[in-house]
Amino acid sequence: MLATEDLNRLIKQIHRDNQGAGLLIPFMSQQYIHALHFWINRQYILGRHYPLETFGVVQAMYWSERMKAETVAATDIIKAPEHFKKDTKWKSWMESVTTYLHSKTGQAGVPLAAILRDHDLPISGTMYATAHDELVDASILVGPEFAINNGVIYYLLHSLTLNGPAWSWVQGFQRTRNGRATWKALLGYYEGDSMQTRSKQEAYNSISAAVYAGPRRGFDITTYTTIHQQAHQDLFRFGEPVPENKKGSRLFTRYYRSPMQCY
Repeated sequence: MLATEDLNRLIKQIHRDNQGAGLLIPFMSQQYIHALHFWINRQYILGRHYPLETFGVVQAMYWSERMKAETVAATDIIKAPEHFKKDTKWKSWMESVTTYLHSKTGQAGVPLAAILRDHDLPISGTMYATAHDELVDASILVGPEFAINNGVIYYLLHSLTLNGPAWSWVQGFQRTRNGRATWKALLGYYEGDSMQTRSKQEAYNSISAAVYAGPRRGFDITTYTTIHQQAHQDLFRFGEPVPENKKGSRLFTRYYRSPMQCY
């Protein structure tokens, strides 16, 4: 697929080669050419047909505006994920990686988060609120653009897990540089039954260990509340049926002692 920079150079070359003949491409026509290029690229990356006879002035104006809007919407304010150092940090690390890749655009304007999605083929009939959602959910997972984006994902995961607890799951894909397969391998392990059982127990342990008996350095009522909230969120995420005697308010009260009780 012709890159936007190459298209710009082509238009300039046409102008230079035909200067004496007075052949120039008007500004609005250049805008429409870019809109056509953007539309073809979008249909291709979504696996759709793009018959040129259906693209007229109205479509050119519409896709020109969409192209500008999506360019303005691009952002680099999301912080890069930290190195994955502890198994117990999987959930927050996984979410930080996903969020970060939603903010990064790869080849053909596809958000890199598309490489991480669960399904291989788009779900027919799905309506999307934004172009971003559509690209993440429905862009094709084949072709040269996908291959480049897939490699980028692998190198990111490689750098974030090197010498950490997840390295053995990533190392096996060094030769193929298959980022999508690497991510699925990580999900298979960290979202699997054995790891879930371990994570549930750690959630219960963190609740039991969090005893509040008045503020002290590095541990106040906010810290205490956060531990309980995070542990219960983890249990809820794993579908853990929390017994009545272990529900949030009871556990919170059980392990809370006011400063007056300490005297």
